[in-house]
Amino acid sequence: MHFGLDPYLGHILYAAAVAALLASVFWRPIVGIFYLLPLIPLQTIRYRLNDFPLGTSILGIMLVGVALGVLRRRQPLPPKTPWTRLLVIYGVFTFVSLCLGALFLGTAFPIFGEERFEFWQGYMLMPGLLLLVAAVEPTRRQMAAMVVVMCLSCLMLDRSFASEISGRDFSKFSNELRDVGGNMGYAGTNGLGAFEAQFTMLLLALAAFERRRLLRLGYYALSVFSMFCLMYSLSRGAYLALFAGCLFLGAVKQRKLLLLTAAFLLTWTAIVPPAVTERVTMTRQDGELDHSAGTRLTIWEDAVELVDANILTGTGFNTYAYMHRVDKYEDTHNFFLKVLVETGVAGLLLFLWLVVKMFRTGYRLFRQAEDPFFAALGLGLAGWMIAAVAANCFGDRWTYFQVAGYMWVLAGLVARAVALENEDATDEAGTHAKDAEIEEPEMATAV
Repeated sequence: MHFGLDPYLGHILYAAAVAALLASVFWRPIVGIFYLLPLIPLQTIRYRLNDFPLGTSILGIMLVGVALGVLRRRQPLPPKTPWTRLLVIYGVFTFVSLCLGALFLGTAFPIFGEERFEFWQGYMLMPGLLLLVAAVEPTRRQMAAMVVVMCLSCLMLDRSFASEISGRDFSKFSNELRDVGGNMGYAGTNGLGAFEAQFTMLLLALAAFERRRLLRLGYYALSVFSMFCLMYSLSRGAYLALFAGCLFLGAVKQRKLLLLTAAFLLTWTAIVPPAVTERVTMTRQDGELDHSAGTRLTIWEDAVELVDANILTGTGFNTYAYMHRVDKYEDTHNFFLKVLVETGVAGLLLFLWLVVKMFRTGYRLFRQAEDPFFAALGLGLAGWMIAAVAANCFGDRWTYFQVAGYMWVLAGLVARAVALENEDATDEAGTHAKDAEIEEPEMATAV
């Protein structure tokens, strides 16, 4: 805080949470969304609430408050969005799979308070966030304010991480360089790198459509800062995610990104610190994979054996972490493979349907929106999904609230933008019909 208020930050956040909760229920539900927005990626800041009553559950409680406020205003819940039906199906499917997992593991039935149920509940908070962002029906100005808050939170995250690594020596790679995660907490540097790659897609999309020069420069500056933090995260999966996202944005909107990406690929070893170069080139040395990459292959081969034995329904949602099949590892280090292992072919197809639908909805809004800001949101979501797919090929970057939370917020904004665009189109069609009705009597009179 740097104003002598750091010892009181937890008290301030808790008091603000109580005020925001009451305001969400009895005044405007959007207040709760604005309270949560800056805290989503800042995991260690949210830790300050853990010492207070129900502080560990503040995310869920605030979303319940927002939902109650929406119902009190007699607005539809769940709202009509491009994903509502699919998300309901997905939630029911994953819960049934969670129950099947209890049978597979021989553990207690997943009920409130049980560890695996708590994980599923936290996981479903993110789709719930999407629906509630759309349900509060933010105006265009409120949507723009939400984007600004997200950018400020990203700036705080970047500043925290940059401060942590400022005194470290990156002249040579070592695993000790990767034991920081900034304010992202247990997501670690891999999670931070994935977030930076994905959020950069949104920043570049916003900059591509922004006409105000100062704001456009701000988006570009923050994107450069985010890429700087990504570079020092030493996450190879995040590097690939950024590369894939830039190729997509360059192909559909910003051709200069293709040139910049090509130029970087030709000169990157002369630009980045030696530790980054070592991290990338160490993947394969003397014809052999490094320990990290080799371990991934071992885990993937073991996971494929599980898939063969449970091809249709899988072992059950959130079960792999409890098997400890390969040493101490609790993740398949490929989220798509994890989904296949735990929920089978049926679950993987449902999950891919969700991913593709999120991409297509964003891309369609980008192509069809009349409002440049809405088009930027659509392009940002489409680019985010490209980066997310690449990042999740090398680990779980989907179930971490601090990493993926803003993706669901962005999807909620896109759903609202689609609704506003449809309303404008309907109003315009109604205006044309009314004009036609006025013209017809005039023609009849003239005849």
